[in-house]
Amino acid sequence: MSSTKIVIVPDDDGNELPPRSIVNDPAVLASSAQSILDAYTAVMPKVDVSALIPALDFASVMPQIDANVLASIANAQSVLPKIDALVPALNITSALSELSLQAIMPKTAISEILAAQQSLLASVPDYSHVLGGITKDWFAAIQPQVDLTSMMRPITEMLRSIDWDAVSRRQQVPDNWPDDIDEKLPTLMELVNQDGIPAAWLPRADVLNALLAASPGDERSELLVLRRAEILEDCSYWVDDLSDPVLEPVLPIAREALEACRKGLWKVGAISAVQVTHSIVESLRWVSDRQRVAKHHLLKMDTPYPMLLEQATRAPLVLFYDDWNPQSGKPRPSHLTRHVVSHRLGEDQVNERNCVVAVMLMASLLVTVYQLDLGQREKAA
Repeated sequence: MSSTKIVIVPDDDGNELPPRSIVNDPAVLASSAQSILDAYTAVMPKVDVSALIPALDFASVMPQIDANVLASIANAQSVLPKIDALVPALNITSALSELSLQAIMPKTAISEILAAQQSLLASVPDYSHVLGGITKDWFAAIQPQVDLTSMMRPITEMLRSIDWDAVSRRQQVPDNWPDDIDEKLPTLMELVNQDGIPAAWLPRADVLNALLAASPGDERSELLVLRRAEILEDCSYWVDDLSDPVLEPVLPIAREALEACRKGLWKVGAISAVQVTHSIVESLRWVSDRQRVAKHHLLKMDTPYPMLLEQATRAPLVLFYDDWNPQSGKPRPSHLTRHVVSHRLGEDQVNERNCVVAVMLMASLLVTVYQLDLGQREKAA
Protein backbone atom coordinates (compact mmCIF):
# COMPACT_ATOMS: atom_id res chain seq x y z
CA MET A 1 0.00 0.00 0.00
CA SER A 2 1.40 3.41 -0.96
CA SER A 3 1.99 6.25 1.49
CA THR A 4 1.65 9.92 0.69
CA LYS A 5 3.43 12.77 2.48
CA ILE A 6 2.10 16.32 2.23
CA VAL A 7 4.78 19.01 2.16
CA ILE A 8 4.66 22.77 2.06
CA VAL A 9 7.14 24.20 -0.42
CA PRO A 10 8.01 27.92 -0.09
CA ASP A 11 8.77 29.95 -3.20
CA ASP A 12 11.93 32.04 -3.68
CA ASP A 13 10.44 34.94 -1.65
CA GLY A 14 9.53 32.75 1.32
CA ASN A 15 5.81 32.64 0.53
CA GLU A 16 4.13 29.31 0.95
CA LEU A 17 2.94 27.60 -2.19
CA PRO A 18 -0.07 25.29 -2.31
CA PRO A 19 0.55 21.91 -0.69
CA ARG A 20 2.18 19.30 -2.98
CA SER A 21 2.39 15.62 -2.40
CA ILE A 22 5.42 13.43 -2.86
CA VAL A 23 4.70 9.79 -3.51
CA ASN A 24 7.07 7.28 -1.98
CA ASP A 25 5.59 4.26 -3.78
CA PRO A 26 8.38 2.82 -6.03
CA ALA A 27 5.88 1.90 -8.75
CA VAL A 28 4.52 5.43 -8.87
CA LEU A 29 8.05 6.82 -8.85
CA ALA A 30 8.99 4.60 -11.76
CA SER A 31 5.94 5.74 -13.69
CA SER A 32 6.80 9.37 -12.96
CA ALA A 33 10.38 8.79 -14.02
CA GLN A 34 9.22 7.28 -17.29
CA SER A 35 6.93 10.26 -17.90
CA ILE A 36 9.86 12.59 -17.26
CA LEU A 37 12.10 10.68 -19.65
CA ASP A 38 9.35 10.67 -22.28
CA ALA A 39 8.95 14.42 -21.92
CA TYR A 40 12.72 14.87 -22.15
CA THR A 41 12.83 12.75 -25.28
CA ALA A 42 10.00 14.72 -26.84
CA VAL A 43 11.80 18.05 -26.49
CA MET A 44 15.26 16.89 -27.42
CA PRO A 45 16.25 17.05 -31.09
CA LYS A 46 16.21 13.74 -32.92
CA VAL A 47 19.84 13.02 -33.79
CA ASP A 48 21.10 9.76 -35.27
CA VAL A 49 24.49 9.37 -33.61
CA SER A 50 24.95 5.73 -34.60
CA ALA A 51 27.54 6.78 -37.16
CA LEU A 52 29.50 8.75 -34.56
CA ILE A 53 29.32 6.67 -31.39
CA PRO A 54 30.63 3.11 -31.49
CA ALA A 55 28.57 0.26 -30.08
CA LEU A 56 28.56 0.63 -26.31
CA ASP A 57 27.24 -1.44 -23.45
CA PHE A 58 25.25 1.38 -21.91
CA ALA A 59 24.19 -0.82 -19.01
CA SER A 60 27.82 -0.87 -17.86
CA VAL A 61 28.35 2.89 -18.10
CA MET A 62 24.97 4.35 -17.09
CA PRO A 63 25.01 5.58 -13.48
CA GLN A 64 22.30 4.56 -11.03
CA ILE A 65 19.94 7.52 -10.65
CA ASP A 66 18.54 8.03 -7.19
CA ALA A 67 14.73 7.79 -7.34
CA ASN A 68 14.45 10.38 -4.55
CA VAL A 69 15.95 12.94 -6.91
CA LEU A 70 13.41 12.15 -9.59
CA ALA A 71 10.63 12.32 -7.02
CA SER A 72 11.45 15.97 -6.41
CA ILE A 73 10.50 16.79 -9.99
CA ALA A 74 6.73 16.87 -9.91
CA ASN A 75 5.76 16.96 -13.59
CA ALA A 76 7.02 17.44 -17.13
CA GLN A 77 6.64 21.22 -17.01
CA SER A 78 9.29 21.45 -14.29
CA VAL A 79 11.78 19.56 -16.45
CA LEU A 80 12.19 22.26 -19.06
CA PRO A 81 13.55 25.04 -16.83
CA LYS A 82 15.93 22.56 -15.23
CA ILE A 83 17.28 21.46 -18.61
CA ASP A 84 17.59 25.09 -19.68
CA ALA A 85 19.55 25.74 -16.51
CA LEU A 86 21.85 22.78 -17.18
CA VAL A 87 22.55 23.58 -20.84
CA PRO A 88 21.74 27.27 -21.36
CA ALA A 89 22.92 27.27 -24.99
CA LEU A 90 20.03 25.06 -26.05
CA ASN A 91 17.28 27.35 -24.63
CA ILE A 92 14.89 24.46 -25.08
CA THR A 93 11.78 26.14 -23.68
CA SER A 94 11.75 28.99 -26.19
CA ALA A 95 13.05 27.03 -29.17
CA LEU A 96 10.90 23.90 -29.22
CA SER A 97 9.13 24.98 -32.39
CA GLU A 98 12.38 25.86 -34.16
CA LEU A 99 14.50 22.78 -33.51
CA SER A 100 15.69 20.91 -36.57
CA LEU A 101 18.32 18.30 -37.26
CA GLN A 102 19.93 20.49 -39.86
CA ALA A 103 20.41 23.30 -37.33
CA ILE A 104 22.25 21.19 -34.78
CA MET A 105 23.99 18.63 -37.01
CA PRO A 106 25.32 20.30 -40.18
CA LYS A 107 27.29 18.28 -42.69
CA THR A 108 30.84 18.27 -41.41
CA ALA A 109 33.98 16.20 -41.28
CA ILE A 110 34.77 13.76 -38.46
CA SER A 111 37.59 15.99 -37.25
CA GLU A 112 35.17 18.93 -36.92
CA ILE A 113 32.68 16.77 -35.05
CA LEU A 114 35.33 15.67 -32.56
CA ALA A 115 36.53 19.25 -32.06
CA ALA A 116 32.98 20.46 -31.47
CA GLN A 117 32.40 17.59 -29.07
CA GLN A 118 35.43 18.55 -26.98
CA SER A 119 34.26 22.16 -26.89
CA LEU A 120 30.78 21.10 -25.81
CA LEU A 121 32.11 18.90 -23.02
CA ALA A 122 34.23 21.76 -21.73
CA SER A 123 31.17 24.04 -21.52
CA VAL A 124 28.82 21.59 -19.78
CA PRO A 125 28.24 22.68 -16.16
CA ASP A 126 28.46 20.32 -13.22
CA TYR A 127 24.94 19.00 -12.74
CA SER A 128 25.72 15.78 -10.91
CA HIS A 129 23.75 17.01 -7.90
CA VAL A 130 20.62 17.07 -10.07
CA LEU A 131 20.99 13.98 -12.22
CA GLY A 132 22.50 11.65 -9.74
CA GLY A 133 26.13 11.38 -10.73
CA ILE A 134 25.99 12.09 -14.49
CA THR A 135 29.03 14.35 -14.85
CA LYS A 136 31.34 15.66 -17.52
CA ASP A 137 33.56 12.69 -16.91
CA TRP A 138 30.68 10.34 -17.72
CA PHE A 139 30.12 12.07 -21.07
CA ALA A 140 33.84 11.95 -21.76
CA ALA A 141 33.82 8.21 -21.07
CA ILE A 142 31.25 7.49 -23.77
CA GLN A 143 32.56 9.87 -26.46
CA PRO A 144 33.70 8.06 -29.60
CA GLN A 145 37.37 7.26 -29.64
CA VAL A 146 38.18 7.56 -33.36
CA ASP A 147 41.73 6.80 -34.40
CA LEU A 148 41.73 7.69 -38.07
CA THR A 149 45.28 6.46 -38.52
CA SER A 150 44.35 3.00 -37.31
CA MET A 151 41.19 3.02 -39.39
CA MET A 152 43.07 3.90 -42.56
CA ARG A 153 45.99 1.54 -42.02
CA PRO A 154 44.35 -1.57 -43.65
CA ILE A 155 43.36 0.52 -46.68
CA THR A 156 46.85 1.99 -46.95
CA GLU A 157 48.47 -1.43 -46.73
CA MET A 158 46.11 -2.78 -49.39
CA LEU A 159 46.93 0.10 -51.75
CA ARG A 160 50.65 -0.42 -51.21
CA SER A 161 50.30 -4.10 -52.11
CA ILE A 162 48.88 -3.32 -55.57
CA ASP A 163 51.24 -3.58 -58.53
CA TRP A 164 50.48 -0.15 -59.94
CA ASP A 165 52.80 -0.69 -62.91
CA ALA A 166 50.72 -3.70 -63.90
CA VAL A 167 47.51 -1.69 -63.46
CA SER A 168 48.89 1.08 -65.65
CA ARG A 169 49.94 -1.41 -68.33
CA ARG A 170 46.51 -3.05 -68.24
CA GLN A 171 44.86 0.32 -68.91
CA GLN A 172 46.97 0.77 -72.03
CA VAL A 173 45.91 -2.44 -73.79
CA PRO A 174 42.54 -3.52 -75.22
CA ASP A 175 40.11 -5.18 -72.84
CA ASN A 176 40.00 -8.38 -74.88
CA TRP A 177 43.68 -9.12 -74.23
CA PRO A 178 44.51 -11.72 -71.59
CA ASP A 179 45.82 -10.64 -68.19
CA ASP A 180 49.10 -12.46 -68.86
CA ILE A 181 49.69 -10.53 -72.07
CA ASP A 182 53.37 -10.03 -71.13
CA GLU A 183 53.88 -13.77 -71.39
CA LYS A 184 51.77 -14.12 -74.53
CA LEU A 185 53.16 -11.09 -76.35
CA PRO A 186 55.51 -13.16 -78.60
CA THR A 187 52.53 -15.28 -79.73
CA LEU A 188 50.40 -12.18 -80.22
CA MET A 189 53.14 -10.67 -82.37
CA GLU A 190 53.15 -13.79 -84.51
CA LEU A 191 49.34 -13.61 -84.86
CA VAL A 192 49.23 -10.01 -86.07
CA ASN A 193 52.53 -9.83 -87.95
CA GLN A 194 52.73 -13.18 -89.72
CA ASP A 195 49.08 -14.25 -89.96
CA GLY A 196 47.74 -10.73 -90.41
CA ILE A 197 44.89 -11.46 -87.97
CA PRO A 198 43.68 -8.38 -86.03
CA ALA A 199 43.69 -8.64 -82.22
CA ALA A 200 42.93 -5.13 -80.93
CA TRP A 201 39.48 -4.89 -79.26
CA LEU A 202 38.22 -7.95 -81.09
CA PRO A 203 37.72 -10.83 -81.24
CA ARG A 204 36.36 -11.45 -77.73
CA ALA A 205 38.80 -12.79 -75.15
CA ASP A 206 37.98 -16.50 -75.42
CA VAL A 207 38.24 -16.44 -79.24
CA LEU A 208 41.52 -14.53 -79.05
CA ASN A 209 42.91 -17.02 -76.53
CA ALA A 210 41.90 -19.87 -78.83
CA LEU A 211 43.70 -18.19 -81.74
CA LEU A 212 46.81 -17.69 -79.64
CA ALA A 213 46.75 -21.34 -78.62
CA ALA A 214 46.26 -22.58 -82.21
CA SER A 215 49.09 -23.26 -84.64
CA PRO A 216 49.90 -20.56 -87.22
CA GLY A 217 48.45 -20.86 -90.68
CA ASP A 218 45.70 -23.35 -91.48
CA GLU A 219 44.63 -24.08 -87.90
CA ARG A 220 44.07 -20.42 -87.15
CA SER A 221 42.32 -19.92 -90.51
CA GLU A 222 39.92 -22.76 -89.75
CA LEU A 223 39.25 -21.31 -86.30
CA LEU A 224 38.40 -17.92 -87.81
CA VAL A 225 35.77 -19.47 -90.06
CA LEU A 226 34.43 -21.67 -87.27
CA ARG A 227 33.97 -18.69 -84.90
CA ARG A 228 33.02 -16.07 -87.49
CA ALA A 229 29.49 -15.57 -86.11
CA GLU A 230 30.94 -14.51 -82.75
CA ILE A 231 33.59 -12.38 -84.45
CA LEU A 232 30.94 -10.62 -86.54
CA GLU A 233 28.91 -10.00 -83.41
CA ASP A 234 31.97 -8.42 -81.76
CA CYS A 235 32.60 -6.20 -84.81
CA SER A 236 28.99 -5.01 -84.78
CA TYR A 237 29.07 -4.43 -81.01
CA TRP A 238 31.87 -1.92 -81.43
CA VAL A 239 31.07 -0.28 -84.75
CA ASP A 240 27.31 0.16 -84.33
CA ASP A 241 27.78 2.52 -81.36
CA LEU A 242 30.75 4.54 -82.68
CA SER A 243 30.33 8.28 -83.10
CA ASP A 244 33.33 10.26 -84.29
CA PRO A 245 33.37 13.33 -86.58
CA VAL A 246 36.57 12.15 -88.28
CA LEU A 247 35.12 8.69 -88.98
CA GLU A 248 31.65 9.94 -89.91
CA PRO A 249 32.16 9.65 -93.71
CA VAL A 250 32.97 5.93 -93.55
CA LEU A 251 30.88 4.72 -90.60
CA PRO A 252 27.63 4.25 -92.61
CA ILE A 253 29.52 2.17 -95.19
CA ALA A 254 31.21 0.13 -92.44
CA ARG A 255 27.85 -0.63 -90.86
CA GLU A 256 26.36 -1.66 -94.21
CA ALA A 257 29.34 -3.96 -94.79
CA LEU A 258 28.66 -5.65 -91.46
CA GLU A 259 24.97 -5.89 -92.27
CA ALA A 260 25.82 -7.59 -95.55
CA CYS A 261 27.87 -10.17 -93.63
CA ARG A 262 24.97 -10.76 -91.23
CA LYS A 263 22.83 -11.56 -94.25
CA GLY A 264 25.40 -14.03 -95.48
CA LEU A 265 26.90 -11.75 -98.14
CA TRP A 266 30.43 -12.05 -96.76
CA LYS A 267 32.19 -11.29 -100.05
CA VAL A 268 30.29 -8.05 -100.56
CA GLY A 269 30.95 -7.08 -96.95
CA ALA A 270 34.65 -7.96 -97.19
CA ILE A 271 35.27 -5.95 -100.37
CA SER A 272 33.59 -2.93 -98.80
CA ALA A 273 35.60 -3.42 -95.60
CA VAL A 274 38.87 -3.38 -97.58
CA GLN A 275 37.95 -0.03 -99.09
CA VAL A 276 36.94 1.43 -95.72
CA THR A 277 40.21 0.32 -94.14
CA HIS A 278 42.30 1.85 -96.93
CA SER A 279 40.32 5.10 -96.71
CA ILE A 280 41.03 5.39 -92.98
CA VAL A 281 44.75 4.69 -93.45
CA GLU A 282 44.94 7.37 -96.12
CA SER A 283 43.10 9.90 -93.96
CA LEU A 284 45.54 9.24 -91.11
CA ARG A 285 48.42 9.57 -93.57
CA TRP A 286 49.89 6.29 -92.44
CA VAL A 287 52.41 4.52 -94.64
CA SER A 288 50.76 2.25 -97.22
CA ASP A 289 53.46 1.47 -99.77
CA ARG A 290 54.94 -2.01 -99.63
CA GLN A 291 58.51 -0.81 -99.26
CA ARG A 292 57.93 0.92 -95.92
CA VAL A 293 54.97 -0.78 -94.23
CA ALA A 294 57.07 -3.28 -92.27
CA LYS A 295 59.23 -0.53 -90.77
CA HIS A 296 56.24 1.54 -89.66
CA HIS A 297 53.63 -1.06 -88.75
CA LEU A 298 55.24 -4.25 -87.42
CA LEU A 299 54.64 -5.01 -83.75
CA LYS A 300 57.93 -5.56 -81.95
CA MET A 301 58.90 -6.82 -78.51
CA ASP A 302 60.48 -3.49 -77.59
CA THR A 303 57.33 -1.51 -78.44
CA PRO A 304 56.64 0.81 -75.45
CA TYR A 305 53.41 0.09 -73.63
CA PRO A 306 51.82 3.45 -74.53
CA MET A 307 52.30 2.51 -78.20
CA LEU A 308 51.37 -1.18 -77.88
CA LEU A 309 47.67 -0.79 -78.70
CA GLU A 310 48.15 1.37 -81.77
CA GLN A 311 51.02 -0.77 -83.04
CA ALA A 312 49.04 -3.99 -82.59
CA THR A 313 46.27 -2.40 -84.67
CA ARG A 314 48.73 -1.38 -87.37
CA ALA A 315 50.58 -4.71 -87.59
CA PRO A 316 48.08 -6.58 -89.86
CA LEU A 317 48.50 -3.74 -92.37
CA VAL A 318 51.90 -5.16 -93.34
CA LEU A 319 50.26 -8.11 -95.12
CA PHE A 320 47.24 -6.02 -96.09
CA TYR A 321 49.48 -3.72 -98.18
CA ASP A 322 51.44 -6.51 -99.78
CA ASP A 323 51.22 -6.05 -103.55
CA TRP A 324 51.51 -8.44 -106.46
CA ASN A 325 52.19 -8.23 -110.17
CA PRO A 326 51.70 -11.24 -112.46
CA GLN A 327 54.91 -10.30 -114.31
CA SER A 328 56.93 -10.54 -111.09
CA GLY A 329 57.05 -14.32 -111.19
CA LYS A 330 56.01 -14.46 -107.54
CA PRO A 331 53.07 -16.60 -106.49
CA ARG A 332 49.75 -14.86 -106.10
CA PRO A 333 49.17 -14.00 -102.41
CA SER A 334 46.65 -16.17 -100.61
CA HIS A 335 46.32 -13.75 -97.70
CA LEU A 336 44.12 -10.67 -97.90
CA THR A 337 45.74 -7.76 -99.74
CA ARG A 338 44.21 -4.48 -100.69
CA HIS A 339 46.19 -4.33 -103.96
CA VAL A 340 44.93 -7.67 -105.28
CA VAL A 341 41.32 -7.01 -104.17
CA SER A 342 41.35 -3.64 -105.94
CA HIS A 343 43.24 -4.63 -109.11
CA ARG A 344 43.27 -8.44 -109.45
CA LEU A 345 40.13 -9.55 -107.65
CA GLY A 346 39.43 -13.26 -107.64
CA GLU A 347 37.67 -15.90 -105.56
CA ASP A 348 40.88 -16.70 -103.68
CA GLN A 349 41.04 -13.18 -102.26
CA VAL A 350 37.51 -13.31 -100.88
CA ASN A 351 37.55 -16.82 -99.46
CA GLU A 352 35.90 -17.44 -96.12
CA ARG A 353 39.03 -16.83 -94.08
CA ASN A 354 39.97 -13.57 -95.83
CA CYS A 355 36.43 -12.23 -95.56
CA VAL A 356 36.54 -12.63 -91.77
CA VAL A 357 39.96 -10.95 -91.61
CA ALA A 358 38.71 -8.04 -93.76
CA VAL A 359 35.80 -7.11 -91.49
CA MET A 360 37.94 -7.66 -88.37
CA LEU A 361 40.64 -5.32 -89.65
CA MET A 362 38.09 -2.65 -90.53
CA ALA A 363 36.37 -2.82 -87.13
CA SER A 364 39.61 -2.99 -85.14
CA LEU A 365 41.00 0.07 -86.93
CA LEU A 366 37.79 2.06 -86.48
CA VAL A 367 37.69 1.39 -82.73
CA THR A 368 41.37 2.23 -82.19
CA VAL A 369 41.04 5.50 -84.10
CA TYR A 370 38.09 6.36 -81.88
CA GLN A 371 39.62 5.20 -78.59
CA LEU A 372 42.94 6.98 -79.13
CA ASP A 373 41.48 10.04 -80.89
CA LEU A 374 43.86 9.38 -83.78
CA GLY A 375 41.65 11.25 -86.22
CA GLN A 376 41.48 14.37 -84.08
CA ARG A 377 45.21 14.18 -83.47
CA GLU A 378 45.92 13.95 -87.18
CA LYS A 379 43.46 16.73 -87.90
CA ALA A 380 45.18 18.98 -85.35
CA ALA A 381 48.58 18.23 -86.88
